[in-house]
Amino acid sequence: MSEYRLEINGPIGLSDYSNINDYMNIIGENDKVIISIGPGDAHNVDIITNILHHNGLEVAMKGGHDDDGRYFITAYRRGDEFKG
Repeated sequence: MSEYRLEINGPIGLSDYSNINDYMNIIGENDKVIISIGPGDAHNVDIITNILHHNGLEVAMKGGHDDDGRYFITAYRRGDEFKG
């Protein structure tokens, strides 16, 4: 099982959503990804969560802010039953 981290800083544009979507292709079976979103971009969480679901990942947790105001999403891919 591998663990990947994706830190998103600054405003999120259309090309960023495409890059996030492409990044999800490297997440393998039984892997986990933690996405950190910068302060002020929490409104993009639903879009990113939809990208994760579309790519066959299960969102284990979304929410929580650290002291810097960053928002976190934890997702994983468990076997073929979750692949879309």
